[in-house]
Amino acid sequence: MSWLYYRELDRLLMQLRQLYSSVEVSSELRGWNWSNDLLSPPVENVYFGVSELANRYCSTFRDIYLRRVAGVFAPITFKTVRGWLYHALSSRSASILKSTLYSHGLVRGIELIKMLEKERSSIVDSLIEEYNVNRYLSSEEVDLLRNDLHVLFDYFVVQAASRLDVVLSEVRYAKLESIINRVAPQVSEKLVDGRLLGLSKELRIDVMLDNRVIIDIKTGDVRDFHKYALAGYALAIESDLEIPIDYGLITYLSVVNGRVKISNKMYFIGDELRREFIEIRDEAFNIFSSGQDPGKPASCPEYCIYYSVCRGG
Repeated sequence: MSWLYYRELDRLLMQLRQLYSSVEVSSELRGWNWSNDLLSPPVENVYFGVSELANRYCSTFRDIYLRRVAGVFAPITFKTVRGWLYHALSSRSASILKSTLYSHGLVRGIELIKMLEKERSSIVDSLIEEYNVNRYLSSEEVDLLRNDLHVLFDYFVVQAASRLDVVLSEVRYAKLESIINRVAPQVSEKLVDGRLLGLSKELRIDVMLDNRVIIDIKTGDVRDFHKYALAGYALAIESDLEIPIDYGLITYLSVVNGRVKISNKMYFIGDELRREFIEIRDEAFNIFSSGQDPGKPASCPEYCIYYSVCRGG
């Protein structure tokens, strides 16, 4: 999905690099130093997902207790399923775009639109079936989600076609591979092993760009704790691949009244953010190790995934 905001990404990255030009990440907080006392996981053979840790809906970490100790899984809601499918569609769209260009060559943007729009219904229906959506949602909700997926797919296609025309207008010698790399995400759904840090074996980063910027796509409301996911993924990439990651982008993606809405927040993944993520990780391990229910917080946000479990309704 990186074709959605190349210009804005460049602008945000330039601003952050100027702001943090004199700031360096401490060596002890780089993921490849996973064996030091700070980064080494406090419990062996237990692994947490980055989102599981970063999504701090619950201040007492009762969500960790419910899932990991009590074995209570969060209810699957419309928002949950929507998140699954938006992510899947963004990845599938990138794959279809690349395969179409490899098959048909560097066509004009309008031709690309015509070819891809024929695939829209089959792609959306296959995703709905693949994720067994009818098991979780009513027929009305499925229809609503299907319509939004159609809108989202059309948006991806139009943006990709526009990007293709722009790139072709700027280059003198158009080589297929290089053009595709400039139009579609360089690395979509990067798979990373985070076990050296006590994180999951198969962490999936939504997008990783060649300039070592990672992108995490969110399909709900803006939450301040979303930034912790960037720190977790950066540390995992550094521990697994020994590639330094200093910048990350949260992309908020939604469909409102038949229109796609996108906003971006870029972060410098510095010492403070890394330390805060490690503190969250360690507290989650403490909850797991003790096996004790930490109790409910004084008040619970209704958007917490376990709200109905803890508060009823």
